[in-house]
Amino acid sequence: MKRSALTSVVACGALATAAFAGGGAGEFSEDFDSYVLGADIVGQGTWEHWDGLPSSPSAVVSDVVAHSAPHSLLIMGGGAPDDVVHQYEYTSGIWDLTAWQYVPGDASGGQNGFIMLNDYDHGCASCNWSIQLVVNPDAGTMESQFTGAPVPYTIGQWNEIRVRINLDLDNVDVFLNGDLIDSRAWTDGSFAGNPGILEFNCLDLFGWDGAWPTYYDDITITEVPPIGGCCMGDGVCMADQSIDDCDAAGGVFQGFGTICATVTCYAFDDTEGVWVLPASVVRDDAASSAGFSWGGAFPTTTCGLESLCELSTSPDIAFRLEVAEDAEHVISVCTADYDTVLNIGTTPCSFDIAQEDDSAGCGTASEWRGTLAAGTYYITVEGFGGGSCGQFNLSIRELCPELPAPGGKTTLEAEACGDDENGGCNMAVPAFEAIDCGVIMRGTAWHDTATRDTDWYELILTETTDITMTGTSERASTVFGLVNTGGSANCMDATAITPFALRGPCSEDGPAVVEASLEPGTWWFFVAQEFAAPFAIDCGDLDAYEFSLVCGDACAPAPDGDLTGDGFTDFSDLLEVLANFGGGGPAGDTDCNGAVEFTDLLTVIANWNPAP
Repeated sequence: MKRSALTSVVACGALATAAFAGGGAGEFSEDFDSYVLGADIVGQGTWEHWDGLPSSPSAVVSDVVAHSAPHSLLIMGGGAPDDVVHQYEYTSGIWDLTAWQYVPGDASGGQNGFIMLNDYDHGCASCNWSIQLVVNPDAGTMESQFTGAPVPYTIGQWNEIRVRINLDLDNVDVFLNGDLIDSRAWTDGSFAGNPGILEFNCLDLFGWDGAWPTYYDDITITEVPPIGGCCMGDGVCMADQSIDDCDAAGGVFQGFGTICATVTCYAFDDTEGVWVLPASVVRDDAASSAGFSWGGAFPTTTCGLESLCELSTSPDIAFRLEVAEDAEHVISVCTADYDTVLNIGTTPCSFDIAQEDDSAGCGTASEWRGTLAAGTYYITVEGFGGGSCGQFNLSIRELCPELPAPGGKTTLEAEACGDDENGGCNMAVPAFEAIDCGVIMRGTAWHDTATRDTDWYELILTETTDITMTGTSERASTVFGLVNTGGSANCMDATAITPFALRGPCSEDGPAVVEASLEPGTWWFFVAQEFAAPFAIDCGDLDAYEFSLVCGDACAPAPDGDLTGDGFTDFSDLLEVLANFGGGGPAGDTDCNGAVEFTDLLTVIANWNPAP
């Protein structure tokens, strides 16, 4: 087998965005220094209040503190919080928004909000949040909500917020004082099921419920030059490289605007002539809803490569994939722009596992689905002879196992997969499926990448109740949440799914858990696939989900391990323990001691008694 030089592997898909210019807007700078001190910000510059609502007397230009003298903007929270916005029209390109934020050292109670929307309109018929940063002064933290975790935040000083928006790659990176605190798809936001769009429409500075001021100064939006991360053959990332410099150094350019902190580089094995895809790096992405993607969001070209494996006369590229555990996989180059052949084998340049040519739904490109046992495999991507070459993106997805058969306590969703009988406020005539406290509900959720099945469950409460919704599914992209009506039973009040939780990749991160204290009223619980799920989920193809709804602290001991009450101690009981492991019960808590732990797991195993 021949070996090729690393210099021939370049992510050429990046070339399309080489022009250093963004769509729809230029750079922006705001220091508030030219505005009237003590006057409302609305009517000065191009600031306005959220939704066009009347101005608040506290949203004023201030000189109490300033990052650059003399002025800053004061946003007050509390009972009638300030909420001011600035609208933009960024539709393409890569942009850095920087803002300096100051929370006083004596701030206490509640939180504030620094919000960026990809879609905004008065009335919020189409609103979608991309970023929501909140400061909790009591905890001394900032959290990038939706996906981020709380990180340390120092009150009583100016803190730099920087957000890199990549509208060409649908990505956003969030930094606090130079440290990365969140990275994800820009369109992966939230609001009443509205889809995210590849635009930046609005910056919203919100006082929220913290009865203390937040000051902002020196807000800028600048275009990022055409540089990015460059992965070298030893797995090291070089920062701030042009595509030409990266190519000259023999690296793989990761895309304009990419940063090494969010780039994963892969080593090249000179001995075998393969790129190494270790399980420790690939597996989490492969088990996620989007899957693992070679080269990030960019395809790689085989044009200019040699025919290393000589399986045909076309150029090829090879990968060594390490699989940590037995699982069903989808390995695909379905989006390739040329006639491909996908070879999968147990030795270099082999295809003893599979050789795929024109796969269903891929035209002349290739895709394979099947089970791989734990071990090492070799993937070779080549053209169908005659020197055929082009751009491709290697996608690897690990599919999660089926849920165990439902137990005796499980209620099956009344709606058949593919029908629309409990679509709630998404229906012309809203319809809901009634549930009660203590239910274990099993349902199905499909997605065709354009539309999705949404299931709405209705719970009526007569007194204030603490609830815990614990969900799992056969897909990593399932959303479990609560509709924010306040218990009104009025679809006009259904503006968001909050709080909500996503089911982690193959339950490795545990189940999706939603907790809330609810007032008396009619409440709707929501289950669906992520709106932006990148792959279709067909009825009957790993489409099932299950959730339990616990009200208060009710717990029924199960000393025989039969948590589902079906007369058997089997996989459904084991799943309930594992899905709630580390939690406080009562779901999965066989001894009702307030903790789901190893004793509960041992109780199930010691009393193992599956159905014949």
